[in-house]
Amino acid sequence: MKQHPEWKLSIGDGRGELREITSLDLAHVETDEGRTVWSGFPEFGPEFRVETVRRTGKDGLAFFTLSYSGYAGEAFIEEICYPIVRRPYHPGVELVHCPFDMGFRRSGKSLFPAGYSGREAMCGMQFAALLDPEHGNTYFDCRDPEHVVKWFGFAVSEDGGEIECSAIHALPLGETPAESGRIPYESGVAAFSGGWYEAAQIYRKWALGQSWHRNAPVDNPLRDLGLWVWNRGLSTEALPPVERLQRDLPGVPVALDWYWWHSNPYDTDYPDFWPPREGEETFRRQVENLTEQGIFTQVYVNGVCWDLDTPSFAEGGGESIVVKRDGEPLAYEFNKYNHHRLGFMCGEAPKFQDRISELVAKLRSCGLSGQYLDMIGNCSYNPCYNPLHRHEKGGGNASVRGFRTMLERLRRENPGYPLSTECANEAYMDLVAGAIVCNSTAAERLLGDAIEPLPLFPAVYHGRLALFGSYALPDGVTPWDPLWPPEDRWKNEKPWHKLYPEQFYVEMARPVIWGAQPMVCNLTQRVQEDREYAELYRFLLESARFYHANRDLLFDGEMLSPAGFHCGTRQVKFQQRMIFTKETACGELERELPALLHSVWRAPSGAEALVLANYTAEPQSWEFDGRSGVAAAHSFGRFELA
Repeated sequence: MKQHPEWKLSIGDGRGELREITSLDLAHVETDEGRTVWSGFPEFGPEFRVETVRRTGKDGLAFFTLSYSGYAGEAFIEEICYPIVRRPYHPGVELVHCPFDMGFRRSGKSLFPAGYSGREAMCGMQFAALLDPEHGNTYFDCRDPEHVVKWFGFAVSEDGGEIECSAIHALPLGETPAESGRIPYESGVAAFSGGWYEAAQIYRKWALGQSWHRNAPVDNPLRDLGLWVWNRGLSTEALPPVERLQRDLPGVPVALDWYWWHSNPYDTDYPDFWPPREGEETFRRQVENLTEQGIFTQVYVNGVCWDLDTPSFAEGGGESIVVKRDGEPLAYEFNKYNHHRLGFMCGEAPKFQDRISELVAKLRSCGLSGQYLDMIGNCSYNPCYNPLHRHEKGGGNASVRGFRTMLERLRRENPGYPLSTECANEAYMDLVAGAIVCNSTAAERLLGDAIEPLPLFPAVYHGRLALFGSYALPDGVTPWDPLWPPEDRWKNEKPWHKLYPEQFYVEMARPVIWGAQPMVCNLTQRVQEDREYAELYRFLLESARFYHANRDLLFDGEMLSPAGFHCGTRQVKFQQRMIFTKETACGELERELPALLHSVWRAPSGAEALVLANYTAEPQSWEFDGRSGVAAAHSFGRFELA
C-alpha cells in the first residue's frame, strides 16, 4: 500500500526555489494517544523533532496542531503543510469555500484537472468542504484568530483519481533560521452530511465566538439603506438618476457609491485622488445637495494601492510596498487602457497611511456620509519580504495588523463616519460597516464558467456587516472614463437588455435573496425615461422596496437551510463584460439556473419565512415544505413558515 506523508515542510533561503521535506523522510516515529513525534533527520541536527497532536472535539471534529524543535539546519523552514486530507476524486466532487466575497462552488470539469497543484486564499473565511455523493463529505478549516498568512492547498494526482487538500502555513522568518516553530492555531477536519449550508454551520459554531464578530457593532449605521447606486463620472451624469430614485422611492433610503469624482483617471495615479474632478467648491456643493435629500453618499478611494508609474511613488511607495519572495514588488495592471501598475501596500506603510488619513479627512469635511476604501478586504493578506520593513518576512499577520491599525485610526479621526471596503471578510468586519460583494452577485459576468456563487458568508455571519453590490447594468453598457484613451472605447453598442433579457434581473435579485442590499450600476436618465426600459426600472424599484420592507429577515435575520425547494430550471445567457473589457474580448456564458431564486430566514422575533424572486418574464410554479404557489413574472415574495 502506498504511503503518504502526514505533513510537509518547505525549506529555502527566502528567495530561491523551495525544497520539500516530508514525514516520510524522517527515520523514527513514535505515537502515543494522538501525539506523534518524528525524528531522525541528521541534516537538521540530532535534536530535530516534529510533533503533531490530534484531539477529538465535539460533533466528530478532529483538531490538529504541529510544532517542531531542535532545528539546526542552515536554510529556513518557510512553510508547513498540515494537516493533509486525501479523498477520492471524480467528476461528481464539488468544492465549496469562501476565498473572498460570499463564497463559491466548483464542480466537475470546472474544479481541478489531473496533475493540478495550487493554493487558494482565505480572505473571506477559513473553511472549505468537499462534497462527494459517492464517498461522503469532508469538512476542513483553520481556526486562526489572528489571520496569519496561510492558504488552502489543492493537488490532484496524475491519474486524476485522488485529491489532496491541505492547509499551508507560512512561517515568519527572522534574520537566522529559528530553532523551533509551530502552527499557532488548530485545524479542524470532519466527515459530515448535507451540503454547503451544513458545512457553513460547522464553521459558524466557532466563528460567532471570535472577536471580529463579538466586537462588531450590533446597530449597523448602514442597516436601513434600501438601494445602492454605483454611478461614475461627472455630476451632470452621475447624480440626477440618484436624485430621481430617491423621489421614486419615498421612505426607502438610497445610497450613492460615486466613482470617478477624482482628478485622476480610474485605476491610475493612486492615492493622488484630490482635488475633485470638477473642483472642490463644486464638489462640496454637490455633496451638500445630495445629503440634504437624504441620500447616503460615499466616494471611491483605493485603500491599498500606490501607482508605481506616478511621480508621487518616489515619496514613499518603495518603502511601503509589498515585496514578493522573488524580490519583485507586488503590482498589477488593472487598467488595460493606460497600463499603469498599481502596487500593493504592506500594512507597514506609514507614508501611505498618512496620505489616506489626510484624504479621508478632506472628504469627510465635504459632508460625505461615509467612506469606501477599496481592496482592503481581499488584498491585504499577502506575505511581504520588503527588506526595509521591520516585520518578520513571509509569514505572520503584520499586514492585517497594519491595515487594522489604519482602519482604527480612521475611525478615531472620523467618529460617526462609517467605513466600507471590498469583499465580505472576517479580518476587518468589526472595523467596517459594509462590504461590496460584486464577485458573488455577478459571478457569471465577472468570473466565468468555472465558479458558481454561493451565500456561504451570510450563512455564517449576518446582521453585523452590511453587504451590498452587484454589476447589474440596466442597458448592459459599462461606464467610460473620458480620461482614458478614446480609441479603446466601444464603437458598436447593441440593445444588450434584449440580447441578454434575464441578466439584469438575476443580478438585481440574487443579492436581495441572499441578504445583501441591492445595487444598480451605471444608472442613466435614459433608463428612467425611455419606455423601452420601463419594466427594468420597475423591477429595480421593486427590488429596493422589497429588501427594505423585509429587513427583519434580510438584514437582521439568520439564514436557514434552503433544502427542499422545488421549481423549474432556466438556461440564462450572460454577457461577460466589465469596464476594462475591450470590444473584441467580450464573452458570453450560458448557465442553467433555478427559474426562481430562493432563501429561507428566521427573524429575531422567531418568525421564519421563505423568500422568492422570479427573474423570468413568465409566472413560475414552486413547492416547499408542503406549500406551493405561482410566482408572478419579475416579482419578489415572502411566505411565512412559522
